[in-house]
Amino acid sequence: MRTFEIIPRDVLFLRDARPMEGEDVGHGANWPRPDQLNAALHHAFRQRAPHHFGGLKTFGPFPRRGDELFLPCPLDWGMGPVPCEGTSLPAPLTHAFAPKGKGRPALPQWVAAANYAAYLKGEDTAPPAPCCLYDTERNAGAGIDAATSRSGDETAYQAEYIRLREGVSIAFQAEYKDDGHRERFAGALDSLTEICSFVLGGQQGVASVRDAKPLEIPAAEITTAHLRLTLVTPALFAHGWLPGWCKDSAGNAPLGTVMFKGFSFARLIAARVGRPVAFSGWEHQSNLPKPTMLAVPAGSSYVFDCGSVENARTLAERFGYPRTLSDHSGEKGFGLGICSSVNV
Repeated sequence: MRTFEIIPRDVLFLRDARPMEGEDVGHGANWPRPDQLNAALHHAFRQRAPHHFGGLKTFGPFPRRGDELFLPCPLDWGMGPVPCEGTSLPAPLTHAFAPKGKGRPALPQWVAAANYAAYLKGEDTAPPAPCCLYDTERNAGAGIDAATSRSGDETAYQAEYIRLREGVSIAFQAEYKDDGHRERFAGALDSLTEICSFVLGGQQGVASVRDAKPLEIPAAEITTAHLRLTLVTPALFAHGWLPGWCKDSAGNAPLGTVMFKGFSFARLIAARVGRPVAFSGWEHQSNLPKPTMLAVPAGSSYVFDCGSVENARTLAERFGYPRTLSDHSGEKGFGLGICSSVNV
């Protein structure tokens, strides 16, 4: 697995599925999604090798400032699971997250890896201060009429862009799966840093790519029978917020049971999930828009009752970074998570 950093030369346009017509602003000031990074890499490789195909797996992307890695702030920061009966919690949940202290303080979007390590240890008593990693810029533009190749007032639009602060880069990891074609693409990752104009996002946002130090993803010792999985990239699950591997089974296991072979001892009991990330795209081969997808946002947390500490450690090995748990598009980096212990 190789680690790289992307350094934009200017602003980047990274839009979601929201419209950008009339009074709507093109919401392009978003951190790159895993699929946007993966698509950019595939495009770059195809430019150099037209017969390039599959096998690429990506992890990330994450902000990095110097040697300091940042991860999405957990949505259950300063909270813990408590039993909850007679409520409207959806099945199979039996516990809800409650604040450890008074009130619900505002959370930053990103936290440094050192602060994230404290969260994994259960030392998340106070949220860290917000960190300014990038800015939002809004500009107006004029669209081009495809029929006349001319622009006009009727095609004017507004768009938001992201500009990284000085010293901040987009860090990620990549590798080729061993699918019988590894030798054919052995030099693809080596050539990545030779690409002078790496395009990321819409409107031909140009960047450069360089090799980087390995990502220091924080980890935690598993000490309880209850395992917490916290997403660090969005996930595409088969049943909205509920993973397919907690529902789809050929047997009669109760809803919420982990369906991976050999892991039926684990049962989902709590989840704290944020608003879904809506995104789409354009299929160039068919010249048609891709369907809108709804992803569980990074920072969402899931708690599993494993029955014993040994079982929890076994599940953590199956769930922990860099394994992807998304039901769809895991090879693009969706569904990366970090495991830790919680007291219930």
